[in-house]
Amino acid sequence: MKLALFPLPVFLLPGGKTQLRIFEPRYQRMVSESLKNQTGFGLCSFADAAQQQLMQAGTRVEIFDFDSFDDGTLSISIEGKDRFCIDNLSTDKDGLRQGEVTLLENWQPRKVSKEHQFVADSLARLLRDHALYQQQDLKQPLQDLTWVCQRWLELLPMPAQKKQSLFMQLKFEGLLQLIDDVLLQQNDPSH
Repeated sequence: MKLALFPLPVFLLPGGKTQLRIFEPRYQRMVSESLKNQTGFGLCSFADAAQQQLMQAGTRVEIFDFDSFDDGTLSISIEGKDRFCIDNLSTDKDGLRQGEVTLLENWQPRKVSKEHQFVADSLARLLRDHALYQQQDLKQPLQDLTWVCQRWLELLPMPAQKKQSLFMQLKFEGLLQLIDDVLLQQNDPSH
């Protein structure tokens, strides 16, 4: 699958939402083609921002809302759909990067257990004030431990390389262990 790639220091996983402001002509073209072809585009972080080198993986996103402004800029709301690995990279004449990508299997949903209910409850408190999630009924997603942990990985302050390493794992357990460790430490009064 070929995807236009949007490099940004934003980490998003399937099911996650964010808003972007688009002003460069190459990315406005990316948005236009994404809407026309209904393929979405790839959101990637930088492995090395100074060198403009992309990480070898990202998330295919789709636009679910957009607005244009008098100054020519666009505001788009996107949702993560699929994780992918970049197999081959090329750059168009206008500087827009294109990637031949292989989609990775998304982690399977799993029910939040009593043991992990605090992980979902903590996230619910955070998302209550998040504009993109306020319009969504979160009752169902907050019952899915995979969805909950993916939102935590997006939100936790940690180096992009560490997030990328967890993102690339085929199994979900490594991410779950990290989230457990971080939240248990935060809730432990001895730390």
